[in-house]
Amino acid sequence: MNIQRGVIVALSNVETAQKVKIMLCDEGYDVLSICNTGGELIRKAIQYAPELVVTSYKMPDMTVLDIYDALADQCSFLVVVNELYRSYIKEEMDVYCINSPISKPVLINAVDLIFQSKRKILKLREQVEKLENKMEERKLIDKAKGILMLNKGLSEMEAFRYIQKISMDSGHKMSEIAEKILLSDF
Repeated sequence: MNIQRGVIVALSNVETAQKVKIMLCDEGYDVLSICNTGGELIRKAIQYAPELVVTSYKMPDMTVLDIYDALADQCSFLVVVNELYRSYIKEEMDVYCINSPISKPVLINAVDLIFQSKRKILKLREQVEKLENKMEERKLIDKAKGILMLNKGLSEMEAFRYIQKISMDSGHKMSEIAEKILLSDF
């Protein structure tokens, strides 16, 4: 569950992009590249697979809307905007925004929050996966209980205890025993 903290800075103003890079590097973020056009950003994002892109609304060759369409599934976005574009961006895309001009505390807080959110999402996905696996195991056990109840005339509790005892005696998980019962290997 390690988030690399890799960032690409894509601002049309090279001097501002360098300043943002320094601010991010000072805080321990890995700036993978600085880009000055949307096309370059898309190529670098495909090459480096960043966790985050810090960009402005307008690049010389395209807007953030075009860039977002190309990269939305690959990384998060922090868009530096003036107030005029902010509401338009929020309606069209699922991105984080900060106002321009860029201040270090606002930039770092926004980036920290983005990475913190990504960590929480990863944890939640892991929890969902574990729960889905447990549900599948429970379904296997329930099916195996049904077979035991039908074939051996056991009650539901007796079928459960039968699977549980074999599991404990053999050192295998109950779901593995249930699978064997379902495959009639038992």
